[in-house]
Amino acid sequence: MKKGFIISFILLLSNVVLVVLFVIHRIFFSIPWINMIYDSIVFWLSLVFYTFSVFIYGGIIIAYAVLLLLYVFGYNLAKSRQLTGSKLYVFSLLGFVLNTFIGIYYAYFGILFNENLTLNTRLMLIILFLPIIFALSLILVVVITDLSIFYKDLRKARKIWKHKRPEFKIEVKGKITYINIETDDFLFTPIPMLIIAKYLQSQGFSISWFIKGAFNHLFSLLTTYLAGWPRGRNKLFRFIGMKIGKNCHISQKAIPDPLLPELIEFEDGSGCGIGTKFLTHNAMHIKHGTFSFGPIKVCENARIGAYSIILPGVTIGRGSIIGAGSIVSEDIPPYSIAYGSPAKIVRQLNEAEKEEVDKKF
Repeated sequence: MKKGFIISFILLLSNVVLVVLFVIHRIFFSIPWINMIYDSIVFWLSLVFYTFSVFIYGGIIIAYAVLLLLYVFGYNLAKSRQLTGSKLYVFSLLGFVLNTFIGIYYAYFGILFNENLTLNTRLMLIILFLPIIFALSLILVVVITDLSIFYKDLRKARKIWKHKRPEFKIEVKGKITYINIETDDFLFTPIPMLIIAKYLQSQGFSISWFIKGAFNHLFSLLTTYLAGWPRGRNKLFRFIGMKIGKNCHISQKAIPDPLLPELIEFEDGSGCGIGTKFLTHNAMHIKHGTFSFGPIKVCENARIGAYSIILPGVTIGRGSIIGAGSIVSEDIPPYSIAYGSPAKIVRQLNEAEKEEVDKKF
């Protein structure tokens, strides 16, 4: 993140210096050396950014189409030849982001050479788009760094995947599934990750679940911080796979597990307070090569207090209430009040309270 910020800041600073010097030169007083540089390169820059812009934009569109084709091919190939397919779709995603980065900056600098606009209009547009360019650069540089390192690691893993692929066992305990991999590698390295992805694919999850998880994380952050209306937020969370019933209230800053949001279910009338976290997977076990996952279910009219954490495999029973700041690691039976770390049941709701909790809207 720090490197991405530095690169984005350098790009922003260069844009600012360019704009300031150009404005001073054209409006306030002449700077001779800018005239010399301008006269020597303006012809070629005009060719690149204006005369041939249609062809360059056409090339960018063609590149998008080819990369999309490679992604679809790689994604489907990964179902049978996992490492090869994974390398192909990660490479296509990296190319897609790089192509976007190039296209954005080409369009931005092209404003200066657009002869259909007046000079004042060009300068105003350059200034207006500066913060947008900075924000996009920051995001794209981080994503490019992430995907390039992931692709590099996948290439290094070829020999191990082909000749020394570790064994793994599946163990199911209640609602939790454990993937135990016989490896000394860190779990979040290519070989264990590919094994986990292969098993998750057999259970109906995306073959590119880790890449999808990065998208889900960004999407859920934007949703939970920017979407103010609860019904709108519910609709956006359904897009990443969460199951949400009618009249549910998921407060702002609530964060679903980005890797497996499909395992989170809210039944009708249920909800959670601000800052609640839902974890459907766990990689922090005594044995480093173990990855586990399990569903989370918030039953009808159950409610979770602010800043609570719900762990994998937990079901919160109908009409139950979880106190703020609780860590829920075990099932909570219906019509219970529980709180604490770990959450403990303090009492059951009486009949009058049950009727109030079960009120239909």
